[in-house]
Amino acid sequence: MRARYLPAADRVDRDGEAVVLVGREVVRLSALATTLVDSCVEWTGAAELVDVLLAVFGPTPEGVDAVVATDVALRTLATQGLVELD
Repeated sequence: MRARYLPAADRVDRDGEAVVLVGREVVRLSALATTLVDSCVEWTGAAELVDVLLAVFGPTPEGVDAVVATDVALRTLATQGLVELD
């Protein structure tokens, strides 16, 4: 899977997090989600995004698969209209 950020109508960043306006909805992004969307400005493979998140945030908690967690995060961001998946 690959992902690409779909720029929001408006965005405010603060302390590593972001608040974005997508259509008529305001979405608050955690630091992890903000890093994720900022890391896929162009089409980027999910494996590369996993590596970015692990480099920034360190290893996942015990029992959490980084690949699965990244996949879930990307699908959630796609549902919110912030990334497109291929």
